Amino acid sequence: MKNSDVVKSYQAYRSRVARETIPCYEPSIGKEELRLVTDVIKRNWLSENKYTREFESQLAKICQRKYSVAFANATAALICGMKALGIKEGDEVIVPSFSHGADPNSVSNAGATVVFTDVDPVSLCLTRQTIEKAITKKTKAILYVCAYGNVSDLDAMADYAKSKKIFFINDCAPALFGSYKYRPIASYGDFSVLSFFADKTITTGEGGMLLSNNLALMNKVNRYKHDGRRERGVDVIEEKGYNFRITELQTAVGVAQLKKAPYFVKRKKEILRYYIKKLAGINSVRLFTFNPDGDIVPHRVVIFVPNAKNLITYLTSLGIGVRSMFMPMHSMPAYQTKGDLPNTQEIFKTGVCLPSAPSLTDKNIEFICQSIKKFYA
Repeated sequence: MKNSDVVKSYQAYRSRVARETIPCYEPSIGKEELRLVTDVIKRNWLSENKYTREFESQLAKICQRKYSVAFANATAALICGMKALGIKEGDEVIVPSFSHGADPNSVSNAGATVVFTDVDPVSLCLTRQTIEKAITKKTKAILYVCAYGNVSDLDAMADYAKSKKIFFINDCAPALFGSYKYRPIASYGDFSVLSFFADKTITTGEGGMLLSNNLALMNKVNRYKHDGRRERGVDVIEEKGYNFRITELQTAVGVAQLKKAPYFVKRKKEILRYYIKKLAGINSVRLFTFNPDGDIVPHRVVIFVPNAKNLITYLTSLGIGVRSMFMPMHSMPAYQTKGDLPNTQEIFKTGVCLPSAPSLTDKNIEFICQSIKKFYA
């Protein structure tokens, strides 16, 4: 892609988003965030400090983990977590092709080889059956992705990884506050990772968190995060690390967001129920169903239709901020992996993400659903 094409593509994206009268998602930021950020500025210490430690502590408790480390983003957390596990060149990590680019990219940047596999068409996640088609003697870990906050049988997945003596890495970036069989989704895995990007249930703009019960692992993760040092103020470099620190400004926003989280969770569930009611009876539309064995916080409201591209074009023309599903990662120019992954390809062709921000009104949802009905009338 030429530079001029990149600029045009970005400008077209900005123009499309600017025309959205109903955004796909928007963060809810207010007075409490402003109050805590102002406090940080008054203290004149903008790098990690008391709000970062408080943010880490609260999330460890919510996720029923012993330890947590905040990062600049979830991708950084994944890279450091895999490096700390000893994943390196020559190792293979199984990754669903139906995932965000951060997942295969983090594996590659840790030095390992990405092995793509298909997902289950019901859960949109990995299962034992999909993994068994990809596992080899070189497999060092499974990188599990909680698609749109959903999960398959996490207990079975964790048990299978243990039986094969490989690591189970839980990318539950959008699954904060979700649970599976009364256990927090983020409590699963040798380590788990959360994201606080602007479209997540709580946001810090950018930001991530790595959680684990393994103290030795977390100490090593922390060194990779802090330029290879044990902590700021220590000059001895023990690892070939990175600067992946978050800022105190961001985590102050995160602490404020946690106070609002119960409302965000409640509203996101209400929005899903309203969509279910209003989309009922449209033969061309199938609403994605989250795992009934869990108390899932829907990261996105997803529908499946005969041709996603056509519906997206129509709804976008009405100012409705819809999005396509993840493009199959195995077919991306950076990877170009051979193989047919039919479920992943079908999900991309037929899946549509509808607006789902807590700020969405019932009137907004009514308009969106009526527009979909009109399209298929």
